[in-house]
Parts: sequence; structure tokens; C-alpha cells
Amino acid sequence: MFALFLVALFALAAIAALGVLADSGLRWWSAFGQLRREIRHEGVYAALPALRSPVVSGGCTGLGRPSLRPLPVISVSRAA
Repeated sequence: MFALFLVALFALAAIAALGVLADSGLRWWSAFGQLRREIRHEGVYAALPALRSPVVSGGCTGLGRPSLRPLPVISVSRAA
């Protein structure tokens, strides 16, 4: 009886994993299809900058969180 429960639990877990993988695959397929359409209609260099917003310096870190302290300013000078 316990073995039957384990087999059923494993089967449900496998079905759930397959569902998650199928959903992820469809999302990737859709994203690449949209990228191909944008590249075809606008050209490679016109479509790629629209994929992510520009990073504003000083406002936030790379992960989108506000920085706890200001970034140090490094000045470089050459010897004459």
C-alpha cells in the first residue's frame, strides 16, 4: 500500500515537472519568435537596444536596488 502511494506521488511529481518544463519551453519559444519578428522588421541594430532599459548611473545598483552608500569618485590624472 505504501509502495502504491510512493508510485502515485512520484507520478504526480513527474507530471508537475513536465508541466513546468513545457510552460518554460513555450515562453522561450514565444520570446525568440518575438525577437525574430522584431529583427526581421526593424533590423538587428534597431531591435536589440529595445530589449532592456538603459542603466542610470548613480541611481541604483545593477540589481535594481537603491545603493546603501554613494559610489566613490575616482579621479585619474596623468603625469606631465
